Amino acid sequence: MHGITLLSAPADWEIIQQENGFGTATLKGSFQVHPAAINVGVEKVTPLYRVMNEQDNTAVIPWTPLKFQANPDFTGTFEDTISIPAGGLYRIDTSLETKSTVPNLTWLYRGDCVLHLGVGNVFLIAGQSNSAGYGRDYAMDPPHLCVHLFRNRSRWDLACHPMNESSFAGSLPNEEMGVPGVSPYLSFGKNFYEFSHCPVGLVQVSLGGSPMSRWHPRTGDLYANMIDKIRLTGGKYAGVLWYQGCSDCSKDAAASYLEHFSEMVSALRKELGYDIPFFTFQLNRFLDCKDDVYWGQVREAQRVAAMTIPGVSILPTINNAMSDGIHNSAHANVMLGEKLARQAAHYLLGTAPFEAPSIASAVLEEDGRVCLTFDNMALGFVYSSGSPDGNGFTLEDETGVIPFTAFQAAREDKNRIYLTPQRAPGVGAVISFAWEADPVRFPVTDEVTFLPPLSFYRYPVTQ
Repeated sequence: MHGITLLSAPADWEIIQQENGFGTATLKGSFQVHPAAINVGVEKVTPLYRVMNEQDNTAVIPWTPLKFQANPDFTGTFEDTISIPAGGLYRIDTSLETKSTVPNLTWLYRGDCVLHLGVGNVFLIAGQSNSAGYGRDYAMDPPHLCVHLFRNRSRWDLACHPMNESSFAGSLPNEEMGVPGVSPYLSFGKNFYEFSHCPVGLVQVSLGGSPMSRWHPRTGDLYANMIDKIRLTGGKYAGVLWYQGCSDCSKDAAASYLEHFSEMVSALRKELGYDIPFFTFQLNRFLDCKDDVYWGQVREAQRVAAMTIPGVSILPTINNAMSDGIHNSAHANVMLGEKLARQAAHYLLGTAPFEAPSIASAVLEEDGRVCLTFDNMALGFVYSSGSPDGNGFTLEDETGVIPFTAFQAAREDKNRIYLTPQRAPGVGAVISFAWEADPVRFPVTDEVTFLPPLSFYRYPVTQ
């Protein structure tokens, strides 16, 4: 074929991770002058590229020569790495500039194109069913031209639900047994686009029902699949979107969740060569489950991970609706995507903080009340019930659970909750919040963010 033939280039719909406002792409290929030009006479040839804004067809980068090697017959090859400013959607055009031996005569011959390219922020989607997306009901969450998905078939495409479908993908570790539904992360992508004004790419590697053992750096098939997709998509990302843990709510797995999650984070960062941020969710609820202790342990491990591992942030999910006994509703997932985009924008773009209240201390005061102090409070607490036992807090000591007789969250004392126990707690007293598999239905929330506190389990009460 005459003109420019691209042998290696970004794919249509691909999103390139920007760094300091620019992304890089390698263009590699061959060129050949049309025989008609040879018959007239050719003096020299130069392969060119340009980057066009698909919105209005203006040149972001005008025609620019590529590095090339030419043969005496005016064929040749080229390979060059180009820098593209953050934004898009773009089109990359190529052309072969052919100067004739006839004075003042130059042809621009055809070349291959790359379509719908964006330079912005790319996120890995990892975890289990609420990450893969199992919201079954109706929710308005349409595609957006600047949010793209690297599908399981290993091709870039416009992002839409279901995001973990496996059409034309062959056999792969994260193939769902059933039909997935609405995910939080299309909503995340659209909202993060509004903050960043740059296209968003999503790389889907999650799988419903997957325990941490399948994400183990040395033995996990899902971890290996994630590494494969990383290599296919360039190895540069803005963050990991992680929502997982239900399958680890068992005796042995819950106790080791923090250790195994930390090991996975460390291994992935080593693989990538930089400390990629993790944007995570605490578990929502599981109806009709009796293993409350293990759900408390996993939620606590998730909270502690965000407190102790640099670059890990977390949001609660317990005040979100469900579409069945364990999966968030479609509406809830859309809302979670909005919230996570707001938090990620704070960490990545420097926008206003968006954090859930987090337990900072629990102190037994002289008047007999337990005073809970929280970090990340924008104003005061809002609560639906004044019942002393209706707000999701559990106080225990060596002799058992201690009921409460009074609950107070005064607006003027913005970051504190006071609980009056029925009796004075003894040595080793601990307090928990929203720790059960199916915890409090209407938790207290911050008056500004309307986020409930992060669940915590067996937090020590200072005597």
